[in-house]
Amino acid sequence: MSRFPDLKTLRILYYPDPRLRVEAAPVVKVDSLIGEMADRMRELMAEAHGLGLAATQVGWPFRLVILNTGGESEKVEVFVNPVILSRRGRILEEEGCLSVPGLYARVRRAERVHVRAIRLDGEVVEMDAEGLLARAWQHEVDHLDGRLFVDRLGPAARIALGPRLREMEERFRSGSDYSGDGEPDASEPGAM
Repeated sequence: MSRFPDLKTLRILYYPDPRLRVEAAPVVKVDSLIGEMADRMRELMAEAHGLGLAATQVGWPFRLVILNTGGESEKVEVFVNPVILSRRGRILEEEGCLSVPGLYARVRRAERVHVRAIRLDGEVVEMDAEGLLARAWQHEVDHLDGRLFVDRLGPAARIALGPRLREMEERFRSGSDYSGDGEPDASEPGAM
């Protein structure tokens, strides 16, 4: 883990930052450094009113996610090296992303998933998830694989959101301190 970041300067990356497209490597050892990273990610996610955050969203290319679908800080869980083992059903629902602030679109995902991951205490767990938690798992694992929810848009949504995405790309290229149109609104569905 030689590439451990400075936690004080850690921040959420925004589309189209190329670090969001990096495929994350497995975490080799679950130790106190992973716990510190998870704590800082919890802070960032809470500040942004999110439901989930992947380590790649803060520029750390390792397979670590935090999820909070209960809406309470006590419900935030940390998972290392998550793998979606199976997907069932299909559902089209609105989704957003902390790395693409202010942009929401309907995305087709599996309705239910079966996941295996490691908790911070080293316990390997398998669980079934459905509804919002299944969507959050898929969204965060996509991040670990270098994919964003905008990659899953259908043709009509791509056309409709194209101007906003191009604007974000131009602002990023110009070097402005771009963070979208402000913080994602916690009342909006599915900011992950």
